[in-house]
Amino acid sequence: RPLEIKGEMDMTDKNVSIMNIGSMGYLPQVFKKIENEKKLNIVYLGGSITMGCNATKTELRYVDRSAKWWQTNFPEAEISYFNAGIGATTSQFGVARVQEHVLDKQPDLVFVEFSVNDSSSPLFMETYESLVRRLLKAESVKAVVLINNLFYDTGTNAQGIHNAIGLHYDLPIVSVRNYIFPEIQLGNVCLADYTADMLHPTDLGHKMIADLICNLLDTEYSYYKKLGAEKKPSLPGPFTASRYEDAQRFQNYSCSPVMEGFEPDTHAAEQWSDPFKGGWIAHKQGSCIKFNVSGGIIMVQYRKTINKPAPVAYAVIDGDRQNKVLLDANFDEDWGDLCCLEEIYSGAKGEHTVEIVIDTEGKENSDFMLISVITANK
Repeated sequence: RPLEIKGEMDMTDKNVSIMNIGSMGYLPQVFKKIENEKKLNIVYLGGSITMGCNATKTELRYVDRSAKWWQTNFPEAEISYFNAGIGATTSQFGVARVQEHVLDKQPDLVFVEFSVNDSSSPLFMETYESLVRRLLKAESVKAVVLINNLFYDTGTNAQGIHNAIGLHYDLPIVSVRNYIFPEIQLGNVCLADYTADMLHPTDLGHKMIADLICNLLDTEYSYYKKLGAEKKPSLPGPFTASRYEDAQRFQNYSCSPVMEGFEPDTHAAEQWSDPFKGGWIAHKQGSCIKFNVSGGIIMVQYRKTINKPAPVAYAVIDGDRQNKVLLDANFDEDWGDLCCLEEIYSGAKGEHTVEIVIDTEGKENSDFMLISVITANK
């Protein structure tokens, strides 16, 4: 059933995007709060699509469009929302930054969007669940809504593992993939109208995502008006080992490592979502930075750059140089620099030392940028 004109779809029931309505103790609690207190605080957590990549104006991002639903339906309420999207990031980083970027803002409602940046692996199933559990445990959070975006040409995403977690906790889930991809396969959609690069939505693509979220909210609100709200559900036991729930991130303003050749990075960031800030830099061979940390999982973030040749460093845990981990700052892609998150230790809980040493210098004035050290499973 090909469309006669290009542009916004009108042939698909938006309800196919609702993978799960969720417990009546989640979004109905949000509706109850805004009706009674006339205020609501929302945070959107995700990657570059949440950040708004390829939207031509801020107000055309799916975040800003969907946030208007609350003002339209509750015009007397005070609505605040924060966009915590950072491009090219996963739920593994999401759970490490969730306290500072989400929970410190005391949100009532959190939208989570990592289905194109996570892969369908046990690691990301565990980090995603750890993030979801961290959010649901927060006193201020009344509901968490999961969003499944997609690669438009292949339909690839991680919604299989993400939605297994969502169903375990009976969360509301919106699948953009389930709405648009069948129409793409049937040839009913001009892809160029919805995405310029097969991943990031155009303005029309952002509108589509927002419309699907608003459809979920319309559906949930109609249930709430008929049935009311239940209590927020008790947290069930974890589906995975969920070892990343207590992830903690250390940067130059929150810890004091021993430095020889490294120095704090103090470059001015243009916006809060710049991931390349708050760490340490060095360029000379042999430069070293040493941390004392606690946990059974240790991760490092460092910059991989297209400005090559770049320095190569290595990480040493507890002085074990025979099993050092290579940290190569040379990035093989060409779209820009990457905030790379790498797990360098998974083992016994307890106190550990972490050393980062510059092994090979890059070209002149080329710095190795260590962005943070992250621990979990204490």
